[in-house]
Amino acid sequence: MAAYGAVWLLTLASALVVQLARVTEFSVLPFVVILTLGVLFSAWVSRMPLSENTRFVFGFLDGAIALLCITGQPFLNELFGFTTDNSIEVYLSLSFLWYLCLRSALMVTIGALVFQSVPALALFGLIATYMLAAQILWLFALLLLAMLFLMLVSHRMEWGRPFEAVEAGYALRTVFTTWIVAGAVAFMASPLLSLTIGQLISTVVVGMPFRPNTQGQNMQAMPPELQAGAGAASLSKMEVMRVRLEGKVQPPYLRMDVYSFYTGRGWNRGRMFYEEMLSPRPGVFVPARPLEAPSAQQVSVTVRLSSGWHRNLYLPGYPIEIQAPLGQLYIVRPGGTVVSYQALSAGESYTARTYWLPDDPDLLRQAPPASLRLPFQMPAHLRTRLPENAPRTRLAELVNQLTRQQPTQYDKVMALIRYIEQNTLYNLNVEPYPPDVDVVEHFLFEAKQGYCVEFATALAVMCLYADIPARVVSGFILQERDPETGEYIVREEHRHLWTEVYFEGIGWVAFDATRNAPEVGVEALAEQQADEATHQVRRQWLQRMVDMLIATTVLAILYLLLAPRLGWAQRTPMRRAQKLYQQLVLALRFYGIDPPTTGQTPRAYLQSAVEVLRQKGSNAAPLLETLLPALLEYFYAAPQRSATLEPEVTRQTVRVRNQILQELGVRRLILRLVELGRRKVYGS
Repeated sequence: MAAYGAVWLLTLASALVVQLARVTEFSVLPFVVILTLGVLFSAWVSRMPLSENTRFVFGFLDGAIALLCITGQPFLNELFGFTTDNSIEVYLSLSFLWYLCLRSALMVTIGALVFQSVPALALFGLIATYMLAAQILWLFALLLLAMLFLMLVSHRMEWGRPFEAVEAGYALRTVFTTWIVAGAVAFMASPLLSLTIGQLISTVVVGMPFRPNTQGQNMQAMPPELQAGAGAASLSKMEVMRVRLEGKVQPPYLRMDVYSFYTGRGWNRGRMFYEEMLSPRPGVFVPARPLEAPSAQQVSVTVRLSSGWHRNLYLPGYPIEIQAPLGQLYIVRPGGTVVSYQALSAGESYTARTYWLPDDPDLLRQAPPASLRLPFQMPAHLRTRLPENAPRTRLAELVNQLTRQQPTQYDKVMALIRYIEQNTLYNLNVEPYPPDVDVVEHFLFEAKQGYCVEFATALAVMCLYADIPARVVSGFILQERDPETGEYIVREEHRHLWTEVYFEGIGWVAFDATRNAPEVGVEALAEQQADEATHQVRRQWLQRMVDMLIATTVLAILYLLLAPRLGWAQRTPMRRAQKLYQQLVLALRFYGIDPPTTGQTPRAYLQSAVEVLRQKGSNAAPLLETLLPALLEYFYAAPQRSATLEPEVTRQTVRVRNQILQELGVRRLILRLVELGRRKVYGS
């Protein structure tokens, strides 16, 4: 019953941590009800004799529930009115929680009960990889200790050993050793599992890519890396990073990836190569081709990652100098983004000095028409030259109509932006576009609704029709500031896509066609923002709950470790004598001498041990024979006499113990420790 109670608390902690890490709100009550009923049912069934066929049925149901939770989470969420988060990490976290709660009704054997800790540990490990919360990391480690302790107890129960026979100190020492080994193995195996099993589960079972595939030679044949017209977007409020900007200009974006090749259904990166940055001193990186950036357009940025693993360095503009805890950095040409083969994790930070291109209208109007030509940007049907008298496509005719009266390239771009803003609506819940249409044409002439992906794509393609070089850039928009620190809080929901247009003599300048577009569902957004204060209070309450759980676990472990040594009663000479006697018995057991039998006195046992040592030619025999009279007197003397004898008896006991260990040697000592440990757990 105590084990079932411990597993109930373990699963409840899992529910609280998922609610804390998920960021978007959901009620934990249904999970608590399912968990409680399931644990009670399992505890009731476990007291009945179960046949092998019954155990097999419960095991089969366990596997079926695991498959249901991974593939059918939207169905389970819909039953209780939960929103399904499309991000792979959060999706898997909630799948683990559903599995923990639903399988609580199947823990009818001690093995099934112990297995409950496996998905719980996987859940805590998953959350710790994408969310910066030291409490979760510590709780993950402590729950691993609890799982190992529970496994130790379960083995003793299966071997018919009573629970009272488990010595807390020995069990914890065994658990800590196993914990270190298991942690080291997990640390080494996790990258391999991420690339193999993780990729398989996310793509085949869940149906969502764990990491995007950026390789490919035939850009026409491969599917778009960045898909447009895919339907509604759902991003969580999970915090990704904190950003501090310093400088005269305050860029609104952090660049991540650049996409240059339009496929009709989205974008691919196109042709690119990696240029290694120079490192004049450790941790400092500068481009091999330095930028000549005026000081007025330079920005100092400090980025502190809050969750996840990141190989991209998110920068406001183009790098001039970067300070990061990395060995190598690369600039992706021609996009100008910065990447590293070594990923940065939550809690790490980097600083940079960057160049944000000027967007002053007067300066941009002075730029001549761009001479840069990127023929691989457009699909073949857009590059094909038509006869002079051939009719233009509807999109080409629209672009020509909007731009032919504009005097400069900047005015042409602004005319295209105004048309998009005035004739389309910004809607995160837009329906998916048909699979056989061009995204831009469907967006402008049919749907007339979309979000940043469709807006940025439409502006870039219209610029290309106007013979103006353009591309799209993904990253984050900076729009939420912490009033206390002045830092920007960047969340998953701040992911954004915008357009960059090339101006001769200036470079790629950012334009955003979504800034003044009318929004659909503004009322729901305002209501969501109004609930933000309540959301923060709830998160703080959950944080305190997790902190209390961790503190309780730590105190319990400290009590088990220290209480037997400190003692709550006054130490007596007899108690000290017993401890010295136990040290001698343990050393003699290392040497291969059996422990005292039931009813055997210390005098009889030590005298027999002296004879065994003498027969084996041990130098510890005369030392133990000399110690024996003083130890026996110390056992039964009055308190004053015992206090006088204690230093000499302690010294002689240490001599005997050290002599035995010295004769054993390291190899034999390790073998004896393993053997005694096995006997301690499983019996002789």
